[in-house]
This record gives sequence, structure tokens and C-alpha cells, in this order.
Amino acid sequence: MIRIVDKKMKYTNETMELMQPLHTSTIGHFTDFGFVNDLKTTHPGNRISGTAVTVKLSNGDGKPITEALNETEAGDILIIDTSGNKTHACWGEFRSLQALAAKISGVIINGAITDLDTLWQVNLPVYYETVSAQTTKPLNLEAEIHGLVSVGGVVFESGDYVIADADGIYKFNPLDYEDIIEKAQGKEQREEVRRRTFQV
Repeated sequence: MIRIVDKKMKYTNETMELMQPLHTSTIGHFTDFGFVNDLKTTHPGNRISGTAVTVKLSNGDGKPITEALNETEAGDILIIDTSGNKTHACWGEFRSLQALAAKISGVIINGAITDLDTLWQVNLPVYYETVSAQTTKPLNLEAEIHGLVSVGGVVFESGDYVIADADGIYKFNPLDYEDIIEKAQGKEQREEVRRRTFQV
């Protein structure tokens, strides 16, 4: 059974426009919280940002991902909690093609992917832990979309705003995002001024 809970809208479009250009390494000067740990990516150096859509799978069941993709909008980031399964890939070539058709920004998974050589060629950044030839199956087990998930030491739910770049992945916190935006903007503006002093 797939439960679809209400999706929360946490930020205005104006606020997300302020979040989008910030760098994770700038934010890392002001907080240690909200950073995803120990994920690799199919597209090193790419930058993505967007609103999270979450899905929690039962161990080994990949079927709910199709329903989760149906819940996304253009620019979203799909976040998949595999319930600890790191040996059975829930994502591969045709999932990425589905995601491209849905126009999402990227995918973050605390588990395995497959078809890695193809995913390198598809223009969709996927963040993952492991690579496996074994895959999930359509087991029709319990799943939840838009609810709380845990990926890389960070708790997400649909409606969170996420940025990812060459240095890491960061989820904004509704409790301090205004302070983080203000401090990060100020630092990046000062750095741009300083950068110009080195130009010949």
C-alpha cells in the first residue's frame, strides 16, 4: 500500500529565488546542520536546486518510485529512502528517462543505482551510495510519499528546499533559513569584491 500524505509548501517563490544561487560551501561557514553525508554523484561539478519530493520504500520494493515521479513537478528533486537497502538498485536508465520527461532537477538516494555507464550520459544528476547489478522488484509493499525520510544523516519531507553543487548537498531549515540566506548573501558579496582585487 502506498500512502500519499499532504505535501507542505514551506517557502514562497521569492524566498526560493534567494536560496537557489547560494553555494553549499558558503552556507557551511554558518552551520553544520542540514548537510547530506557520503553520497557520490553521476555528474560531478553540476549544480541543482529545487523543492523536495520524498518517497520511503520498503526494503527491496522499487514500484512506488513510479507513483512518486507522478507527484513531482518541473524543477523538483526526488529524494528516495531505501530503508537501509544498499544492495538492490532502485534507480537506473529508464528511471532517469522517466525523470527527464518529468523535468525534475535531480535525484538523491541513500542506496544503490544501476546502469551507471548510461547514467553518466543522461543529463540528470543522481546522488547515490552504491552501484549494484541487483535491482529492486515490484513487491507491492508499504511505501509513503511526501512524508519524512532520512537520507545521508538528514531528515527530509516534501516541500523542503535543497541545493547541491560540487561541494555537497544542503537542506534549508525553516527555523533559520532567513538568517542563513542573509549571512550567505553577505559573505558571497564580500568575496566577489575581494576576488576582484586579485584580477589583473
